[in-house]
Amino acid sequence: MRVKKILFFLLISNYIFAQWSISNAERSALISIYNSTNGEHWSVVWDFQKDPKTWYGIKIKNGFVTEINLRGNVLKGNFPSNISVFTKLEKLDMSSNQLEGEVSSGISSLSSLIRLDVSNNRLSGDPSLVLSSLTQLEELSLGNNNFSVSDIDGFLQNFTKLKILDLSKFGLSSVPSKISLNPGLEILNLSNNHISQGFSVLSGLSKLTELNLSGNQLTAIPSGFPAVLKSLDVSNNLFSANYSAPLSSLKNLEWLSLENNQITQFPAELAQLTKLAHLNFGRNKISGGTSALLLLTDLQQLFLNNNQFSGDFPAELLQLPKLQMISLNSNQLSGSIPQNIPAVTFLENNQYTENQISTFLNFNVLNPNPKTADFVYSPQRYDEEKTVGAHVNGTANLTQSLSGNDYTFTWFKTLDQNLNAHTSSYFISSVQPEDFDVYTCEAYYVKNHPKYLMEVSFFREPITLFDTMGTNEISKNINIFPNPTKDYLNIRTENIKVESSAIYDLSGKLLFTSKKSVIDVRHLPSGVYFIVIETGNSRETFKWIKE
Repeated sequence: MRVKKILFFLLISNYIFAQWSISNAERSALISIYNSTNGEHWSVVWDFQKDPKTWYGIKIKNGFVTEINLRGNVLKGNFPSNISVFTKLEKLDMSSNQLEGEVSSGISSLSSLIRLDVSNNRLSGDPSLVLSSLTQLEELSLGNNNFSVSDIDGFLQNFTKLKILDLSKFGLSSVPSKISLNPGLEILNLSNNHISQGFSVLSGLSKLTELNLSGNQLTAIPSGFPAVLKSLDVSNNLFSANYSAPLSSLKNLEWLSLENNQITQFPAELAQLTKLAHLNFGRNKISGGTSALLLLTDLQQLFLNNNQFSGDFPAELLQLPKLQMISLNSNQLSGSIPQNIPAVTFLENNQYTENQISTFLNFNVLNPNPKTADFVYSPQRYDEEKTVGAHVNGTANLTQSLSGNDYTFTWFKTLDQNLNAHTSSYFISSVQPEDFDVYTCEAYYVKNHPKYLMEVSFFREPITLFDTMGTNEISKNINIFPNPTKDYLNIRTENIKVESSAIYDLSGKLLFTSKKSVIDVRHLPSGVYFIVIETGNSRETFKWIKE
């Protein structure tokens, strides 16, 4: 009888195992991960009625889970505690989620793991304590968490096969030492650190093709990068008009970003980077000199958005034979739009008129340009920013320059608060303290042509309504400093209580509010901003500069 029971249980166990492509233990562990990370609210959920081989992000080989890839699937909760169940796991990607806590110790037993990516989460602690045994890793991506490693060089020496390493936002002040970085490294991400030294180490990485040094407060591009480099990201640093750009040796560079700096002109060395296909100078202070780019005959994508180009479209760029995409949005361009613009062209947030846009579209109806597939032109801007003074219980008239029945007008307060006012000007008959704010007007235009639909929103630059009585009375007693500033903005008052302050960009968009007298503005890009300071019965507006 006992033998029969044993045989019965064996038959049942084999039957249960045969239902799924993996063991019950691994299936249960996957379900546990699902339940502990808010699985019901994942972007792509799992159907437990189906075999695990059909579940999103799961790969199975010979009855074992070999890959778990839940990148960007809105996981919330702690890092899975039962990860050690997956003894044949080779790839684990849980990046770009909202995982918290420390990496569980169970991961240290996954001797087959060759790829680990937990970047862009909220993890903390010292991961070196549990990851050092994973000596077969070819990719280690830990960046953009809250990790802290006491001995980064000692930790990295364990990984002699690494090809991909992400240590972004790791609190580093120097590039890891030569003895700790695998000479075969191909991709290195050191972004969002405080690195100011140790760059000579990089010259020894003879296979390094992709390097990210964005967000390190560099004032010049370091020299000595390996000649094989194909991708370089030095965006979000502190390059200014006189920055150094030793790029001439990087003959193989195909992708280069210097976005969001203080650059006023293109470096002469660019002309020697003839293999460049992608170039990003967006969010700088460049106003011309595009002829410096004409030797980049392989260039396909060019970002010049959020600069200071004005007047006519820089037509000489259209001589670039392979240019497929150009972004010139958020400049001050106007005039006629060339008919031979690239297939994808972004011109929104400039100063083109309805007539200039419709002229371009009408010409293309009669003379179709098969290259122009995606022309983005809305919204556009018009008028100049200005301030209007008023006093409590007085009147205020906010105006804009467009007129006619072709437009539908809508006024906004603080850019996004719809006032349900649809007249060409906005009149306040009795100004109240809460009316002192930043206003914009949208002039919406639509034309249903037989061969195209033209829809464009024209937004006037913001009008700041300020309290003339309050300003005259208070300006002597409120001061902001330093101005310009790189990191903190201080509010000094005399016998006045500041209830709150609000930071706006030049478009009138509210960025954030504060109740502190010392405001941290380190995270803001360089540029010009407004601060509106609220007191007991009035408000004061100051313009300030972030360096």
